Amino acid sequence: MKKRDFDKINFKKVEIQKNKKTQKNSSLEEYDLQMKKFQEKEKKKVELQKRLQKEKENFLNFFNKKIGIEEIKNNFKIIILFLVGVIIFIFYLNFVTFKGDLKGEKILYVKMDGSRGSILKINNKYLKNQASIKNTKNFEYGTYLINFDVKRITTKNNYTTFDGKIIGWKESKLNIFRKYILNIFDDLFLTEDNLYAFSKAAILGEKSEVSKDMKDKFKYTGLAHLIVISGTHISLVIIGIVKLLDMISLAYRPKYIFALVILTFYCALIGFSPGILRAYIMGAMMILARILFEKEESKKSLLISFVVNVVLNPYSIFDISMQLSYMAVIAIIFVYPPIKKFFEKSIFSKIKNEILRNTVDLMFLSFVIQFTSIPLFLYYFQKLPLFSFLLNIIGVPIGTIVIQILFFIMLVNILKITFLNSILVFITKIVFGSFEGFIYAGSKIPLLQIGVSQKFSILFIFSFYIILFILVFKIIPFFIFDKK
Repeated sequence: MKKRDFDKINFKKVEIQKNKKTQKNSSLEEYDLQMKKFQEKEKKKVELQKRLQKEKENFLNFFNKKIGIEEIKNNFKIIILFLVGVIIFIFYLNFVTFKGDLKGEKILYVKMDGSRGSILKINNKYLKNQASIKNTKNFEYGTYLINFDVKRITTKNNYTTFDGKIIGWKESKLNIFRKYILNIFDDLFLTEDNLYAFSKAAILGEKSEVSKDMKDKFKYTGLAHLIVISGTHISLVIIGIVKLLDMISLAYRPKYIFALVILTFYCALIGFSPGILRAYIMGAMMILARILFEKEESKKSLLISFVVNVVLNPYSIFDISMQLSYMAVIAIIFVYPPIKKFFEKSIFSKIKNEILRNTVDLMFLSFVIQFTSIPLFLYYFQKLPLFSFLLNIIGVPIGTIVIQILFFIMLVNILKITFLNSILVFITKIVFGSFEGFIYAGSKIPLLQIGVSQKFSILFIFSFYIILFILVFKIIPFFIFDKK
């Protein structure tokens, strides 16, 4: 045998031995890895069993709690604090409520919107009922301080109408800016009835141009929040300002300070109604957290916004729009996260497509918001929403795009970049046409909402939310394990 052949054989033997050794090492490594995984799995099982036992004990203790002296003391303190809070609120409510004779000359603080004006204050005090006067002077949209001679008062369904004569008035200086922005939409969309009405309602809150038919369609499809200034609009303003300032490379802190100034001016322009004030405070606190490099606390900002709202106007807690606004945010912050976690393994983790996962996420969120608001719909409107939340999956994104374009049109016209108007108006008409068509088609779908003849009491509302509280904070956590 030649030496070269002999060397080849030896080389092959060495390679075989190396491969065997490598395979042996790989097998050992794979075995070690499997053992580590097994040990981690067993460790996790033990942890889950301990957690399950603890959750079970907490769950049973919640319903079979033995009340001792300490528990009585703690509960007594909570009850005392609650009663003190109620007494302070009643005293404050009594202090800020108008109690005099309503007839005769009065100073009214009024927000005009079309043929009527909502009375916000009378002689700098609040009325127990919502009230309005006729817009006999054809005032444009905005706020006015009016000297009014009250001749007659009519109250129906807790709503008061003042009849009389406007003697004098003082217009808010912010009305100048309101009129300027309204003129922009007058010039661009006056011939497009529904788009014209939507633009004024969605950007400035003027709803006088929105027809009853249009309002009814938005309500039935569950998209009425898009024609009312809400948290969606405020968040779009914040995002839009920040992105615009990013384009000019403004420094981090000045960028958010400027965003806060613009946001404050915008909210003052549209009027600090309870719902807008809630959205403004939460948005402002988010911006301040970034300015001060602090952690954003949505729960704290929600509580602070509620306290400020009640202090500025204690009657705001009886406002339907405020109640719906807060209930939607409570659903997002408190109710949705544990429900999503509960379905994480069975539904969300199995969806690999990101678009489909986001769609399902939005559907769940819309359902949770609607479910949380059901008692208010039943109590105030005798309506039970069933499937209207499904239309939010398509309607909210399209409607949001329309609002974004309208904000952009307003901005470019304020900056006098009017050469973009023709293309922007063309795009707006196309997108709004799709949105309007979707609303119209949705309004024809049966059973999105159904009327309920039975009247529901306050006790029903409290009972519903107590059960929801127990479900979200006590029962669902009992079934949620660490699924990582």
